[in-house]
Amino acid sequence: MAWSFLMAAAIGLHGAGDGRLVNPVWPHNFPDPHVVQDGDWFYAVATQKDDRGFQILRSKDLARWEELPPIGLVDWAAGNYWAPELYKRNGRWYLLFTALDRADNKRDVAVSVADRPEGPYRFVAKLARGRTVNDNPGDPNGVIDGTLYDEGGRTYLLSIRETPPRSIEIVEVSTDLTRPLGRPKPILFADRPIERGILDAPTLVRHQGRYWLFYSGGWFQSWKRDACYHVGVAVADSLMGPYRKLDKPILETLPGKVYSPGHQCVLRLPSGEWWIGYHAWDAEGEPMYGHNPRGRSFRLDRLQWTPGGPRVLGPSVDPIPAPKLR
Repeated sequence: MAWSFLMAAAIGLHGAGDGRLVNPVWPHNFPDPHVVQDGDWFYAVATQKDDRGFQILRSKDLARWEELPPIGLVDWAAGNYWAPELYKRNGRWYLLFTALDRADNKRDVAVSVADRPEGPYRFVAKLARGRTVNDNPGDPNGVIDGTLYDEGGRTYLLSIRETPPRSIEIVEVSTDLTRPLGRPKPILFADRPIERGILDAPTLVRHQGRYWLFYSGGWFQSWKRDACYHVGVAVADSLMGPYRKLDKPILETLPGKVYSPGHQCVLRLPSGEWWIGYHAWDAEGEPMYGHNPRGRSFRLDRLQWTPGGPRVLGPSVDPIPAPKLR
């Protein structure tokens, strides 16, 4: 559904303004969310179900959101505009995304650039290809769900090799985001029954000297009885691994209320608070398209660090204290 700016702004007042945050913070289909802060503003981007580019919202408090026009269409894509992420680098905005290349019918991870978060965006390069290029191995289905990690003046791309059992790969890329520098290395595999051969949405965070690799696993849509999609975490002492998965998911279905939470992003606020953004299905129907009127709505919950790793205070269904921004 296409929402007018004024209608979206009114809807974005949902559950906010009284020192509380109420999930979902955007009660409409907003899958694969990624949140970034720029000064007083937060921007959230997401997959758009009808392939009109990517959804983008903005907020000043993480609780009230307003919708901006879609961004990121490219002329080489036949659809599958998935899993966007926004980065501000050297005063410019970079949109990292997945799309289906009509030339070879494979999904690639690509990047576009703009002077403002709301665009317009200009295509720059493909950083991970579904087909084999310069001895970098291709994949029968493609490569999806790219994310960036910076360390020591270098930039790394993590992405998902799509054919099950899926794997998370990492490769150094040029700091101008125009090309990969070498071959990708697999660092995590879908090797647990709950994952059903599926990994999605890598997010890499360094905290207290260790590397924490957040990921989503399982089927993103299913019947309620099979709602296995979840957020897991793996930890390593070195960027390139080896990574060891924690014993249990940190975010999973809350039966009767919230189903299949996942495709997370992690946000650290200037106040020092940590938050996790994700999508999930509500209990109105089954957690799959065609059986749920809302789709995968956008949610935010507190993330805390414990001696054993990250812990999520959610999925929340009651009002929670609003984020402390500074």
